[in-house]
Amino acid sequence: MILEEKLKLLKLPTFRTSVVGGFLFRAGIGSNPFLLPLMLQIGFGLSAFQSGSLTFASSAGALIMKFTAPRILKRFGFRQILVVNGLISAAFFGAIALFSESTPHILILAILLTGGFFRSLQFTCLNAIAYAEVEQSDLSRASSFASVVQQISGSMGVAFAAIIIESLQFLRGDLLLKPDDFRIAFAIVSLLVAGSVLFHRRLDPKAGADVSGHSV
Repeated sequence: MILEEKLKLLKLPTFRTSVVGGFLFRAGIGSNPFLLPLMLQIGFGLSAFQSGSLTFASSAGALIMKFTAPRILKRFGFRQILVVNGLISAAFFGAIALFSESTPHILILAILLTGGFFRSLQFTCLNAIAYAEVEQSDLSRASSFASVVQQISGSMGVAFAAIIIESLQFLRGDLLLKPDDFRIAFAIVSLLVAGSVLFHRRLDPKAGADVSGHSV
């Protein structure tokens, strides 16, 4: 009965796009903490310190976004941001597939920093729009439902990326990880991230206007 009531929440367009579309986005991005350090350390031969010094850029980009999100939301609204920013986030995620051992570290930092900004903006929008149409009496159920889906999505993302890596090794008949394995994995997962936009496109341009303050 409780499960049935939670599933009914998916009839709300804003909650559905946050949970379903958000699942694809979070699953794809959730693979990053698994793939990126492995690519930098095993694929490119960097030390753990060097790898960490580069990967922190995503968090820095996310921090910068927190100061600009309200203005961006008010200017463009949820639908436009979720669609356009979702594609931008997928592009920056896919750009990691172009990294190589000879890629300047400053360029890697710039791409990870900018990508972190756009990904964080997408997360902020997904979290905010989830409760735009939820009644006060349903907030508890909606919150627990969304929380569980978010946790599962991260695990699914890591599992999906691991399956890609394992499959590539199997097809090659080689147990050694190679840089190309990670590049292919990033390229494939970026398509999963971009796929989330298909759900956001269905939103009404005015969806969540009471929360964002955007006027069409």
